[in-house]
Amino acid sequence: MKRRDFIRLSAAVSLGFNLLPLFPLAKTEASHRIEGWEPPIYRRFLQFTEYEKRPGTDRIVIHNTGFPTDKDSTAAEIHEFHQNHNGWAGIGYHYLIRKNGMIEQGRRPGMMGAHAYHYNQTSIGICLAGNFNLGQPTKEQLDSLKLLTAWLCEKYHLDPMKKGVIVGHRDLNDTDCPGNNLYSRLPEIRRYCRDFEH
Repeated sequence: MKRRDFIRLSAAVSLGFNLLPLFPLAKTEASHRIEGWEPPIYRRFLQFTEYEKRPGTDRIVIHNTGFPTDKDSTAAEIHEFHQNHNGWAGIGYHYLIRKNGMIEQGRRPGMMGAHAYHYNQTSIGICLAGNFNLGQPTKEQLDSLKLLTAWLCEKYHLDPMKKGVIVGHRDLNDTDCPGNNLYSRLPEIRRYCRDFEH
């Protein structure tokens, strides 16, 4: 088994996915099944007032929700907040990662987000629930972030070690987001994505 496939299998098992059907298969078939694996993403089918297709993808932007307390949030709650408080079409992020590690889809992956001013046309936005100037991202959140980011790098043929590919919101705009305690973990995320691809 290739190192990349082993990392994927180990990560999936650590998140509790049942991969037992893989093992009776021939080696090549099992490898193909792992190659086609993607993180479990819960699609919420949120309603947006408008949508615009994203013309390309050259970076992944990491955020935190950044509310005054380090609380959990759902994609539906952020969606409502962005519509009613910000006057946006809906949730600005493509993905939200809950405190328990659950990945919820916000905007559809192929559509333009509203999460990084001047960079929305070519970026994917991932937000972790919490205020990471106050608290720490949970292990479950970090595990899910690693898998989701690595999968997106492979899907969009991005080099995770290239400058400007996996960034914090603060790298692009005048903000504290994604908080010091998550921003400091980005080098670890980039290395995981690099190893995931080899």
